[in-house]
Amino acid sequence: MAPIPKISEAICLIENNGDSLSVKEEAKKILENISQPLVVVSIVGPYLSGKSYLMNKLSGDSKCGFSLGHTYDAKTKGIWMQCVPHPNKSGHTLILLDTEGTGNVTKGNVQNDHMILSLAMLMSSAVIYNSTTAINQDAVKKLYSMTETHQDITHRASKQNGQDVPTKDQDPMLPILVWTLRDVTLKLEMNGQPVTADEYLEKSLQDITSAKTPRTKEQNRARKTIRDFFPQRKCFVFDLPSSDKAILSMMDQVSEDKLQSRFVEETKDFCQFILEKVPPKQLKGGTPVTGSRFAYLLQSYLDVVKNHDIGFLDSSMSAMFVNENRKEIQRSIESYENKMLSRHVNNHEEFQQAHKATVEEIMQDFKKLCVKHEKSLEEYKEELKNGLQNKKDEIWKKCEETSEQSCKEIMEKLKSNLVQNIKGKKYHVAGGHKIFVTDRDSIIQEYDQKQDKGVKAEDVRQQFLSSLEDVEKIILKTDQEMSASKPMIFQLTDKSDPTQLSQYIQSYRLPAGPFSRILIQLFGFAGHGKSSFVNSCLYASGSGRFHDYAGEAACLGGKTIDRRGYKLTENITIVDNRGFSTMDSAQEWEIYAQLSNCVPLNEFVTWGKSQDERVNLVIKRANEDTTDVIVPVLIYSSQQSLNGEEHENIKKFLKQAHSITRILPFVVLTKSKMGNGASLKDKFLKMGMEKVYCIENYTMSDQLAIRSKHLNILTILYDILDYANYHLNTKSNALNKQEIASILMNKVRMIN
Repeated sequence: MAPIPKISEAICLIENNGDSLSVKEEAKKILENISQPLVVVSIVGPYLSGKSYLMNKLSGDSKCGFSLGHTYDAKTKGIWMQCVPHPNKSGHTLILLDTEGTGNVTKGNVQNDHMILSLAMLMSSAVIYNSTTAINQDAVKKLYSMTETHQDITHRASKQNGQDVPTKDQDPMLPILVWTLRDVTLKLEMNGQPVTADEYLEKSLQDITSAKTPRTKEQNRARKTIRDFFPQRKCFVFDLPSSDKAILSMMDQVSEDKLQSRFVEETKDFCQFILEKVPPKQLKGGTPVTGSRFAYLLQSYLDVVKNHDIGFLDSSMSAMFVNENRKEIQRSIESYENKMLSRHVNNHEEFQQAHKATVEEIMQDFKKLCVKHEKSLEEYKEELKNGLQNKKDEIWKKCEETSEQSCKEIMEKLKSNLVQNIKGKKYHVAGGHKIFVTDRDSIIQEYDQKQDKGVKAEDVRQQFLSSLEDVEKIILKTDQEMSASKPMIFQLTDKSDPTQLSQYIQSYRLPAGPFSRILIQLFGFAGHGKSSFVNSCLYASGSGRFHDYAGEAACLGGKTIDRRGYKLTENITIVDNRGFSTMDSAQEWEIYAQLSNCVPLNEFVTWGKSQDERVNLVIKRANEDTTDVIVPVLIYSSQQSLNGEEHENIKKFLKQAHSITRILPFVVLTKSKMGNGASLKDKFLKMGMEKVYCIENYTMSDQLAIRSKHLNILTILYDILDYANYHLNTKSNALNKQEIASILMNKVRMIN
């Protein structure tokens, strides 16, 4: 909430020009800057009755408060205002209104008095009626005359609503009446019995029952009007402050020890009641009056008392509430925009989820802040929903534009070398298509790894691929034409020559038949080097330079959580399967599901599925048209031991892999220099494995090309192709898809 503006002294709120009243703009601007609820206390009564002194005591500032009259010349003209932080109600502002005194013989305009007093009653949470010596018929008559204007206003409103008699429940602006009786020298007694100040007030406002003359009827009507108009009443009786006239003439300048102690105590009791019991000012429906609302309604209050028509206030309040709620709608839309723009989304689904959550939050806040009046909350909520929908469309468009620009900038940087190679026709050679595809896929992989690309990431990705379709067709055709005269398989003469091995692998073609590719399936524990082996194979077989295509793990924790396929050639794909943490039954299904291609390439792998899900995957695999030669390869770190239960589980896996693929698994022992490779190799050979290799992978920190490393890796690939050829030529030894499905279905039943 906005702080209370600092006011050096009381300021005129309503100016009295004698014949007319007007709002002072300076005071109005002060109120407009107060967003806190107000407690409004006004004081009315005869001039020179000490009203300003009591208001200064409430404000706690006699020096900068209201001016006190030290002569018979009245000091207060119109209505003056003082704003202070409420001492008892945190987050509230106390507004004190000191009104022009009645009965000034120099004034002569009684109607003007009535307007000022009625205006004070309309604006206040509590009205202090300040009179002297005793509550007599004259004092009651004066207070009654002050309420006549408001009574007439209420009466007219009730007639317009088809009611005969106005009731206090119909007027939400009825203030508390606090009657302060000043300079009392007599004891509080009635009919010879002592009474309290409150009892004295109530008995003074009772109907006169002893006579039924027109005069007494008028007096009773006045008392009843006061009782009805002020359902909550309180009375304070004050002794003379001092018997010294000099002190009385300058009470704002003397200390309290110069005044009668009883008067000082009575003043403290009065202030305590006002500050503790007077509630905040409210409008219809219990809406609190803030400083800004009070300022907005000031002119309406004036119009009401001038025209004796409460409709001015009703229409003004309605317009104010509509205006406030519209502003709150605009603030809610701005808040929605800020919240949505602060969220990062990668696609339309995420955007929709963010929109839904943000709208729910905004609507809840708006429901708390929306001011209730004759226009329903649902109407405002519908207006807000429409505004949020329009803003949502703007934000989505902005997200698309921002994301598209960012993604295009990323793609332009990544594809620059590819574009130059295409212009230089470096791919228009025999074998150029594979190099083109490798470079293109490398760009896509790097692009996919970029974070926070936004909602247009996939569109820009697809635009890039689409832009290369015609170029790729030309490159492929050129490659095929230039390769047609060359032998299908390079004639290898020296297996110890890495260059010849690489050329052999690159030129390898599947023999005629139903098989579409050789699938080198890598398995092993997480973090044992599968991803590094993929990178090493791509590097050694002719990619030209080392890349972290598979994303090597930094520790034994592993990094691969999905099945990723990488093309070595058009006929050979090496698959980095998700590493397992144990070889127990909890992960056994997914291991064999990956081995047999039940889990698709390039999709996230989760451990543990229901039996129905597993059966469906097996059935789907059996119905697929693809035919692969699956070669199982176990990757195991030489730094790890192989004993006990793990030894038996690995042995079981290798046996099952052989059963499913009909190819005896290959075993690759990584990190051989730092581990016990020789001992492990012996253990795997004793399990019945024929091909066990000890190697060192290339890594991001160790990527310098070494002939012996290349030779070891290329030898593994050559032997895999050799085994695959044997498998293809031994048709009686090959399993069809239905046989694989049958084995896996049995595995499903065994696991469950």
